[in-house]
Amino acid sequence: MSLQPCQLDAYVAHGWSRVLSCTPSTDGRFDVVVDQSVLYPEGGGQPADHGRIRDVPVVDVQTDGEGRVHLTTTAAVALGEARVHADLVRRFDHMQQHTAQHLITAVAQDRFGRATTSFHLGATESSIDLDGPLSAAQVQALEDAVNAEIRLNRPVEHRVVDLATYRALDVRSRGLPAGYEGDVRLVEIAGIDVNTCGGTHVSQLGELQLVHLIGTEKVRGGARLSFVAGHRVVRRLREATHRTGALNRALKCGPDAHLDSVKRLLDDAKSAGRQRRHLLGELAAALGATIPGADPTRPVHIHREAPDLGFLRSIADAARSAGHTGPILLTGGQGAGVFLLDASAERVQQVGPAIANALDGRGGGRGTRFQGKAADLSAACVGLLDYSEA
Repeated sequence: MSLQPCQLDAYVAHGWSRVLSCTPSTDGRFDVVVDQSVLYPEGGGQPADHGRIRDVPVVDVQTDGEGRVHLTTTAAVALGEARVHADLVRRFDHMQQHTAQHLITAVAQDRFGRATTSFHLGATESSIDLDGPLSAAQVQALEDAVNAEIRLNRPVEHRVVDLATYRALDVRSRGLPAGYEGDVRLVEIAGIDVNTCGGTHVSQLGELQLVHLIGTEKVRGGARLSFVAGHRVVRRLREATHRTGALNRALKCGPDAHLDSVKRLLDDAKSAGRQRRHLLGELAAALGATIPGADPTRPVHIHREAPDLGFLRSIADAARSAGHTGPILLTGGQGAGVFLLDASAERVQQVGPAIANALDGRGGGRGTRFQGKAADLSAACVGLLDYSEA
């Protein structure tokens, strides 16, 4: 098998590549083919490294069926020898997450009988799919066991063996591709796990710092276990501390009282919502009752600042109950908002779309009502009292 420099030394930051070709791609970027690369190519659930080649950003790395390395760059790169720099912050993050996955997989299978069926290394958190569920207590016990192994700071090593050696070892693997020929790269956590893997890993478990298991969700008859490791745990803790401080100030209480405070606020909001709906109903009834006036056949326009179609419908209902028979145009909002036309079915069909157009909006309806959204309610003043006579 052909290993890239980063698979021989995961901590290598710089190297040389020979640029064999550089062609534009359809997305405005460039496909740069090199003989080898210090940058890790995507594979095995691990994303590709990022970096630079001749100071040109590299945003993806892939290999093809012939073993050549393809760098996706943001600008063209000249042929010949080129210096390549890896983004070690990104790589080390991936090293932490990937090694954590190997550790979690080994402990989950050995202590809880749950085998890993797939692995995904995400931008903010990662996950493994297990072949069966884990209870909340088991997730906590698994997290404790994983972090106990980290404290032992076991070495993590990689080596390449031939097929005969591979078959003689107790390797935790989902198997090699059918018909595979050649050597096999193994990653070993001393005393815990030997696994087939081409990814980059830390050299000692202590470099993982800490692993936090976020939780599980059901998936395909098993469980998807999400986790973070290393600096991602630190970042998550910092964010949680910041949120806790913000909640302390907003709720004027300590973390232990946050849940009770939020429940009280939700209860108060529900009560206030019920009171608001009751008061709006009374206001709509009062407004609608005043519409008929001395001439219940005249066209009427009423505007409210709140863009609430339900409130406008209640006003129209109250006006009809009070005996108004003329057309009613109701608008709500400031600048933009909503509108409601209540009139005879014939009149609605005639002028409803025209009103929507005048308000730079759109709407629809049938029967005696036409309603919608308006981008410019100021136009409602133009010919407002005349539209029913047009």
